[in-house]
Amino acid sequence: MKKRILQGLLSLTLLLSFSLPAYGAEESYENVEVVLNEESVVGFQARLSNGVSYLPFYAATAAIRPDAQVVWEDGQFIATAQDFTMTVRVGDPCLVINGRYLYIPGGVWGDPDGAAWVPTRTLATALGAWAGWDKKVVLYSGGTPLTAEGRPYDEETLDIMAKVIMHESGYQPFLGQLAVGSVIMNRVNSTQFPNTVGGVVYAPNQFPGATNATPSADAILAARLVLEGANVVPGAYYFNGAGKSCWASRNKNLICTIGGHSFYG
Repeated sequence: MKKRILQGLLSLTLLLSFSLPAYGAEESYENVEVVLNEESVVGFQARLSNGVSYLPFYAATAAIRPDAQVVWEDGQFIATAQDFTMTVRVGDPCLVINGRYLYIPGGVWGDPDGAAWVPTRTLATALGAWAGWDKKVVLYSGGTPLTAEGRPYDEETLDIMAKVIMHESGYQPFLGQLAVGSVIMNRVNSTQFPNTVGGVVYAPNQFPGATNATPSADAILAARLVLEGANVVPGAYYFNGAGKSCWASRNKNLICTIGGHSFYG
């Protein structure tokens, strides 16, 4: 296949005057080829780690959307084009595009060269591209980026979710907040429970007083992520204080313990 030579990419080492955390020792990876629109990309490769491929945000965004401008500003990368604004910050648990929040387990990677790395499918979803795997990363561009109008929730639902997350796990690790929100969404998606967030939260004797809480920024972010589809405890429909006896601990299987909560399904 013909080689696609990327034009107009500035050197990140010259562009950026900041340092980013290096990969952790546990984050070993192998470099793999990237094919975009049936042409092999020259200029960057993907990194494969634990079965997940990652792309360098700056170079990959510029390749998928050559009309986009990507800059470093206020401690984050900002990519803009006529139909989207997208941001990533090293260490953050998500990519944000047009007000949509896409969960990145483990957070955005950073390396000593100043690059930020995001999962291939997350970036492709954000930009409306198609992503596949054939012993290499395969991408097709040309789709429509996610839009705020396409969000799968409204402000009332976000408010309810953020409040219940704060009430139940506001002082837990962020992963624990995501887990509580995931339980709510697992119930919404099950035929055994009400099919709305409000219906689940306001069900008798389930979350009394939960919506009286004032959510923190983390609780709001966790709510956005689970409403967009993040699920860190698949199959969990119940939770309780770790080590405490309850109906679920006696009748359901323990899935995991995160922070001060145990989750059952």
